Amino acid sequence: MATSVKGIILAGGSGSRLWPLSRQQLPKQFLNIGGASSMLSATIERLDPLVGHDDIWVVTGETHATGEAFSELEGLNQILEPCGRNTAPAIAIAAALMQDLSGEDPVMVVLPADHIVANKEAFQACLSKAIEVAQEDRLVTFGIVPNAPETGFGYIQADAAGGDGVRKVLRFVEKPDIQNAQRMLDDGNYYWNSGMFVWKASVIIEEVEKYIPEMAALLNEMRSRWNGKEKWQEVIRSSFEKMPDISIDYGIMERSERVSLVPAEIGWSDVGSWDAVHEMAKHDADGNEMSGNVMAIDCRNTLLRSEKALIAAVGIEDIIAVETPDAILLCKAGQSQRVKEIVDNLKEGEGRYHVEHVTVRRPWGSYTVLEARGDGYQIKRIEVKPGARLSMQSHQHRTEHWVVVAGTATVTCGNLVKTVSKNESAYIRIGEVHRLENRGKIPVQLIEVQVGDYLGEDDIERFEDMYGRT
Repeated sequence: MATSVKGIILAGGSGSRLWPLSRQQLPKQFLNIGGASSMLSATIERLDPLVGHDDIWVVTGETHATGEAFSELEGLNQILEPCGRNTAPAIAIAAALMQDLSGEDPVMVVLPADHIVANKEAFQACLSKAIEVAQEDRLVTFGIVPNAPETGFGYIQADAAGGDGVRKVLRFVEKPDIQNAQRMLDDGNYYWNSGMFVWKASVIIEEVEKYIPEMAALLNEMRSRWNGKEKWQEVIRSSFEKMPDISIDYGIMERSERVSLVPAEIGWSDVGSWDAVHEMAKHDADGNEMSGNVMAIDCRNTLLRSEKALIAAVGIEDIIAVETPDAILLCKAGQSQRVKEIVDNLKEGEGRYHVEHVTVRRPWGSYTVLEARGDGYQIKRIEVKPGARLSMQSHQHRTEHWVVVAGTATVTCGNLVKTVSKNESAYIRIGEVHRLENRGKIPVQLIEVQVGDYLGEDDIERFEDMYGRT
C-alpha cells in the first residue's frame, strides 16, 4: 500500500503550435492562455487538496529554470533536464527520485503542464478513483470522453466498464482520419488519449525494466551514484543525454498489460492549436473571440488577439489573427495545426522569431529590444526588480552605455562601485568585469546602447550569479 501521493508535472514542451505567443524560451505552459494564471500554475492548483504543494515536482529544462520561466518555477520542487529526451526518461527518473528521496513507494500523478481542465470537481473525482486503482499495481490513464470526431488526438480503445466504472485498456490508436474518427465516436468504447497518468513508482519502474531495458540499466547507474555521494541533479546533468528519446506511450503504455482507464468528462483541452484556444474561449454572438487592442466590424467566427498594435478587422470570417510586438500570425480557421510548419521554417533561418519575444524575461527583471541589431549597435530598455542584480560578467565583443531613466542603480565596474541615479549614466568597456543591481525599493529602468562587432546574448562570461547561471 502506497503511503503518499506525489504530483509530477511535465513542463518541458516547446508549444510551437501556439506561435507567435509561445516561443522556445517561454512556451505555452508558462503563459496565461484563457485564464488568470499560467497553465503551469493552474495545473498545480487543480491538484489541491489531493496532492500537497510540497509533494509536487516540476520536470522542465535547465534553460527554463534559469531563463524566462524563472518566476513561474521559483519556489517549486524542480527536476531539471539538460536536454530534451521525451516523456519516458523524465517519468522514469522522477519515479526513481520519488522512491529514493522519500524512502517510500508513492503513487505518482503525472500531468502535462499545458492542458486546460475546466471542471476541477470532476477532475478530482476521476483522480481519486485513479489513485485507488493505482494502488492495485495498475497503470491508470484518463480517457477523455469524445464529443466530436477529432483527428488531432490519439485514441484509446477500452472494454466494458466494471462496477467501479474503470475500464481495461485494449489498445492505443494513432491519430485517425475523419472517417475512422467518426467510426470510433459511434462505437462508444474509444476515448481521447489525455496524456495524464497515475501509478505507483515501483510499478512504472518495473515496466521500464521489462520494456525499455537499456533505459532501466542507465537509470540504475544513476541511482547508485545519487544514493552514494553525488548530488542527484548533477547526476542527471551528466547522464541524461544518454537516455533514449522515447515517449511513455510508445515505450510503455502501448505494450503493457497492466493499463486501466478512468473515463473523464472534465472540460479538457490540450490547447494544441489556436483552433483549440478559440473553441475553449468565450465567444460573442457572432462566434468571435477578441482580446487586447482589437476593433472588429461585421466579423464572424474569428480569433483576434493583440498584445500591442491595433488589429482592425472588417467583414472577415473564419480567420485567426495573433499579434505580438515582432510578429503577426494570419491563419484560416481549421488550419492552425500547420503553424508548426512556420516554426520549422523559422528554425532554418538566422532570426530569433521562434526563440524569444521582443521583451525577454530574466530572473532579475526583463529587457526589451528597442532597435534590432544592425550596423554594429543595438538599443534595449532594461528593467531590474527591487533587490535583484545581474550576474558579474564581461563581454569580449561589445561596449555598453547605460542611461538610467527611473530608480537608482548600483553599478560595479572592475574595483569601482558607484550609484547611478536618474538621468545619469555608466560606461562599460570591452572586457571589463561589471554588474548592475537594484538596491532600492522601486524598479530600475535604463536604456542600454550596445556597440560592437558581435552583439549576441552568448557574448557573456559570467563569474558569479545568484540565479545559478555560471
